[in-house]
Amino acid sequence: MLSFPILRFVLSVCLAAGVNIEVLAQQTRVATAEVEEATIVEFLDVSGSVTALRTARLSSEVEGRIADFPVAIGERVNADQTLLTLDAEEARFEARGAAADVDQASAELDDARRRLNEARQLRQSRSIADSELNQRANAVAVAEAVLKRQTATRDRWASRIDRHRLTAPFAGMVTARHVEVGEWASPGTALMTLVDLDSLMLDFAVPLAWYNRVETAALEVQIPGETEQWQEARVVARVPQNDESARQFLLRAELAKSHALLPGMAVQGRLRVPSTEGPVVPRDALLRRPDGQVSVWLAQEEDGEWRARQRRVEIGASHDGQTAVLEGLTAGERIVVEGNERLEDGQRLALSDS
Repeated sequence: MLSFPILRFVLSVCLAAGVNIEVLAQQTRVATAEVEEATIVEFLDVSGSVTALRTARLSSEVEGRIADFPVAIGERVNADQTLLTLDAEEARFEARGAAADVDQASAELDDARRRLNEARQLRQSRSIADSELNQRANAVAVAEAVLKRQTATRDRWASRIDRHRLTAPFAGMVTARHVEVGEWASPGTALMTLVDLDSLMLDFAVPLAWYNRVETAALEVQIPGETEQWQEARVVARVPQNDESARQFLLRAELAKSHALLPGMAVQGRLRVPSTEGPVVPRDALLRRPDGQVSVWLAQEEDGEWRARQRRVEIGASHDGQTAVLEGLTAGERIVVEGNERLEDGQRLALSDS
């Protein structure tokens, strides 16, 4: 700090040189920057989760006691692999009985055909009545019908035995077992849950205002447990929701390459949309008011001096410290980026570049 004698000496020199002390006192040193034109990239952060396209709660078509449960929770299985078997002893008894009925019906059909052939030979020598021949032909038809019915019964029991074995409808992982060996299973009751881990999707809740903008947006995601780098994802579906109060739609996407994902895993995403080219300013140049208005201080040269002039602006998206200005500025104008906190309109400025 200057001592009083030195201060008196400086003032005396200024007065002697004709310097306007008032001008010096009112000049404020500020840092300025020129308004440039650029393209601002707008981002929207969204939260999502990993979803399996196929999740099945498997149940048996028949009832019975669980005899074998060869798969454990967390085990991967192949399509058509046996997951569970029910006790089918009673069904096997019925199947054996049905098979015996088929053998009997087949034998009776053979006998009826033999009798019909004999009758046809006797008919050539007119040693048998036509009515007897017709009767034996009808007996063959009846025997054939009986054999078909018994065969269908045998096949039905064979199919019923096969339905005592629960198989995987697709390859996946067993994520839950709802029963154990010895328990009774009924049709329609869930026995286990199978999840297809090879067809995982990323589901995000996105504001409805972005529904049409998604067509031109790029989706980037961060995978939990991996590097924090953003990775490109491909949008596969936009699904409007029935809940009007939510004001959101479902955005479904998939990654270009496989990752160690699991259903229910949380993922972070962002939509990237390039905006149109226009004036951009550093965020530090913006002054926000409680009523929501935004303004900047311009440095304008007037009569050989720089003076501060305030101007209201309409702003758009921000990215990397730069904010798009929709209305109020043009490229080439000079704005104050440092020292703009307490300026007054018309105040003299001493400029320096930021």
